Amino acid sequence: MQEQLTPPRFEKPEHEYFRVMTASPEVAIADPAVNTEAILAHYQDAREQEAALLVLPELCVTGYSTADLFFNRHVLNRTNQALTQLAEATLDGPAMVVGAPTIQDGLLYNSAVMLAQGGIAGVVPKSYLPNYNEFYEKRWFTSGRTVQGATIRIGEQDVPFGTDLLFDINGTKVGVEVCEDGFAPIPPSAHHALAGADVIVNLSASNELVGKDSFRRRLITGHAANFICAYVYTSAGRGESNADVVYGGHQMVAELGKMLAEVQPFADETTAVDIDTSYIEHDRLVNKTFADQAQEARAMRSYRTVPLKVPATQDGTLMRTVNNEAFRPQNQAELDRRCETLFNLMAYPLAQRLADSKAQGIVLGLSGGLDSTLALLTAEYARQIMLQPASFIHTITMPGAASSERTQSNATKLAEALGTTHHVMPIGELAEDAMTMIGHDTTTEDITYENTQARMRTLLLMNYANMVQGIVEGTGDMSEIAQGWCTFNADHMSMFNPNASVPKTLVRDLVNWFARNRCTPQVAEILSDIIDTPVSPELTGTGDLSQETESLIGPYKLHDFFLTEEIRRGSTPQKIGFLASLAFGEEFTVQEIQEWLDAYHGRFTANQWKRETVPNGPKIGTVSLSPRGDWRMAPNTSPTWYK
Repeated sequence: MQEQLTPPRFEKPEHEYFRVMTASPEVAIADPAVNTEAILAHYQDAREQEAALLVLPELCVTGYSTADLFFNRHVLNRTNQALTQLAEATLDGPAMVVGAPTIQDGLLYNSAVMLAQGGIAGVVPKSYLPNYNEFYEKRWFTSGRTVQGATIRIGEQDVPFGTDLLFDINGTKVGVEVCEDGFAPIPPSAHHALAGADVIVNLSASNELVGKDSFRRRLITGHAANFICAYVYTSAGRGESNADVVYGGHQMVAELGKMLAEVQPFADETTAVDIDTSYIEHDRLVNKTFADQAQEARAMRSYRTVPLKVPATQDGTLMRTVNNEAFRPQNQAELDRRCETLFNLMAYPLAQRLADSKAQGIVLGLSGGLDSTLALLTAEYARQIMLQPASFIHTITMPGAASSERTQSNATKLAEALGTTHHVMPIGELAEDAMTMIGHDTTTEDITYENTQARMRTLLLMNYANMVQGIVEGTGDMSEIAQGWCTFNADHMSMFNPNASVPKTLVRDLVNWFARNRCTPQVAEILSDIIDTPVSPELTGTGDLSQETESLIGPYKLHDFFLTEEIRRGSTPQKIGFLASLAFGEEFTVQEIQEWLDAYHGRFTANQWKRETVPNGPKIGTVSLSPRGDWRMAPNTSPTWYK
């Protein structure tokens, strides 16, 4: 069961979440009456959880192992009675989908039956019947893959029957397939998704084998990614025959390629989770390949949609995990793999640019801070790829009045430890001369005072690069670029910037990974102190690190969270605040989150003009702000668009 989180004040967005519950009840083989009671017990749990839909396994009304008793009229009659009883239970509660044998025009089908609003909403027959190895379903059932536009009579009801059904539950479209359907090369769920299904449910009776649970995870998360949907899978478990095979009751809910919730085989549990349908809608709107195929599919095949209304979730909680580290995997092994991948994604393009431009060296400003350190480590990786000596890297430290002894010392020690061609070029007099020439008093620490220092540093870097026939490597990260926290035509500019798509919250991890895996103990010790140094532009003050960036523009952990939700997911400001209040509620008050969210939006909108002219840099993740790639935005976008 997912932890229920209650937001301090931000309200849960309406119509953006669809709560599903999965269960695998213990069955009594060929006894629908007993199974009905077990199903109703889980249905009561779903009602208490305020789920919109309860998903149960394949043939759970009779048991998958009913075998030749599927032909027995008594069992079939009791099945219809059970379906009617189960349907009546849904009058004022969630919808539920159960597996049962059904007869239509003298043929027996392995079906999924959608129950809602006190009745049977529709029946979807299984398309692909496994008849190999341990499976021999064709002994009993007929494939329903060609059944469209039909009806079936169950009890006193004539209801829609076929593989062309979608169920619109409170605005969320649900498509249904049964077990083997999901394992087919082109599963019915592919057609359902292209027809508009946001959520696919799979009622299964998949037996357990060594490694099969891992295969199912890859399959289900793959479907959720490929079809840009949520995929809900529930398999048969206890009570099924174990004469020759074993059933474990595996349950999974995946969304857009990621596992939201899972009940491991043999765990004998249930799970409830909120699917984010707005994420699904956003990704489909962005992906024009999906749109093209959807148009083609809809021109060739029509669907019937059954509208259903069930009680909406009222408790205001969110049943899903909200990660407060948007770009950072929680698992250390996965984080290490990601860091290694990211270094490759940064270093190889840098090496390629150096080779293409026939550059004789890499030139970068080394401040002793995290971003320039990461740029240096990337340069070190690139020069190793190119089989160049350490002197191929030219590091320049350019202290000003506000530069701290700690950062300058770390910069020099790191350069010496790596063997770079290192220079120290103080910018104090150069900056003062530039300010004096334009009539500045050189003591007022205003924006001109700050920007002049930044531009003098870039002037030195560019001129030095010309002299040694090198290229200037940029150091600014994506979080700074998003906020415009850079000086135009100063640290904003370079000849290539490998850091351009790196979020600030991942920079420390990258430096730490390099320290643990790619360098000597001496270098690792220096990197450790750099990691512990507060983030500061060091443009005002007297070198005591009093100008801390996060106290000026806000915590980067919040900004990176906002950035992911807005750019990657297309979330509304209200929703971003709601999710942030869950993720950071113990660290920041609602008022603080709202203030920093407003500040983020203000700076992000106002600084698009800077992003219009950023230098080249590789896209390394799903969020990128390159004006030539992922992010197109008018520089004069209304400053109140997010209000």
